[in-house]
Amino acid sequence: MLLPFLLLTGNFFLNEADVFNNDVFVQICDNYKYENEGSFKSSVSHYYYTTTGEIFTGTLYAVALFMICYTGHPKRREDKGLSDNAMTNLAGLFAIGVALFPTTSEAPMKDNLRSFVSSSGIGWVHYAFAASFFVVLALISIVNFRRSQDPAQFGKGKDDPFFLRCGVTMLSCLVLVPVFGSFESIQFLRPTFVLEAVALITFGMSWLKKGQADFSYVPRKLGLAK
Repeated sequence: MLLPFLLLTGNFFLNEADVFNNDVFVQICDNYKYENEGSFKSSVSHYYYTTTGEIFTGTLYAVALFMICYTGHPKRREDKGLSDNAMTNLAGLFAIGVALFPTTSEAPMKDNLRSFVSSSGIGWVHYAFAASFFVVLALISIVNFRRSQDPAQFGKGKDDPFFLRCGVTMLSCLVLVPVFGSFESIQFLRPTFVLEAVALITFGMSWLKKGQADFSYVPRKLGLAK
């Protein structure tokens, strides 16, 4: 849920502090000048090339490891869809694919810290993994989170409408990415980044709701709440 904000704010502060042009932090080569081309990138994936690129890939690998290790509840014959374990394994594998195959960029990135920008072919592979990742997360919310002890009660739980709305919101964001991406006049609003952020936050909310997260645990431990 915090990944988009970590990337944006981290890149902003590192750029503002001019860390990559400061020989206290980096051994500067002769005639080297790191050019800041703006901290608000067109998509979450474009931060791979920026000062926060390792946060992007590291978080994806951490999420992938968690998803693959997570087993969830066993699937009964009457249940719809794949098991929790199968779905989270898919999500984990797709997250690894997103990290391994970087996105491409139509225009050269002046603030690219890598020695390359992915080819258009690798870019499409990245898009395929990213889209699959979001689709699987949406289906987990729509299908897996709405199961109950009684298969006949699928989708009838008190929180099930919330899980359904979360899943539909994620799929809607996925569909709107290429739609808004085709309008050059609104790219300054970074619609792809915003939609990706909304989708990630939405799944995080769905996961926390399903896990019955206790937000008062830490305040209680610190004696700040009863």
